[in-house]
Amino acid sequence: MSKLADKIRKATRAEPGPIGFGAAVERKPAPTLLCLVRLAGGQAKEAAQAATRGADAVILDGADASHLSGLAKELGGVPLGIRCTKADRATAAKAREAGADFVVIDGESAAESVLEEKLGYVFVTPHEVGDVVLRVMETLQLDALLVPPPDGSFTLRRLLDLRRLSLFTRAPLLMEVAPDASASHLQALRESGVVGVILDGRHLSKLASLRATLESLPPRGRRREERAEAILPAAVASASSEDEDDEDYP
Repeated sequence: MSKLADKIRKATRAEPGPIGFGAAVERKPAPTLLCLVRLAGGQAKEAAQAATRGADAVILDGADASHLSGLAKELGGVPLGIRCTKADRATAAKAREAGADFVVIDGESAAESVLEEKLGYVFVTPHEVGDVVLRVMETLQLDALLVPPPDGSFTLRRLLDLRRLSLFTRAPLLMEVAPDASASHLQALRESGVVGVILDGRHLSKLASLRATLESLPPRGRRREERAEAILPAAVASASSEDEDDEDYP
């Protein structure tokens, strides 16, 4: 498991309630949305700044992995991701050797690029993807999907589109957001399957403000499928009711 995947797992875990009658120990709840910073390939020097200011992960867009030796150590354990242009297995291997925790790939990447072990993968999802392709994507065992931000306002239709991506692929979603995104907007994204927001490196000075907004969100509730109570489809419930009636009245 990559460090990014481990952080995603912890962020999506519902906070347990207090147990016992003793005085509750106040603790700061962990943010329920990760905050990643995306930098251009030539901004490697800013990567350490992003890590120091609280980024959960750093993505270098279009960077040459062979020139990044030692950068991962400067991040102090913060996962480093590299977005490769038309990646293949060789570039993925170079990224891993340079200390990258994950690579960002897309549909034009070589098929063998996902064969490199001890490396996480984030897949850039195009705007239009059929249901069958989404179901097959689950077999790639991706750490996350990077989805395009909505054009214009975040409508209910767009929310359903995101839930469709998350449901069919069973993969967490990452999305770039504005540095001044509101708490309500971020919470709506979280309820749509988004587990991490991405801040453009041009707005690195606003990282602290965005993190404060993320930390202000209410706790993550348990998903419907995680609840102990089973909900039967209407047809099944109706059939069960008829069976009971038949037993009572032979």
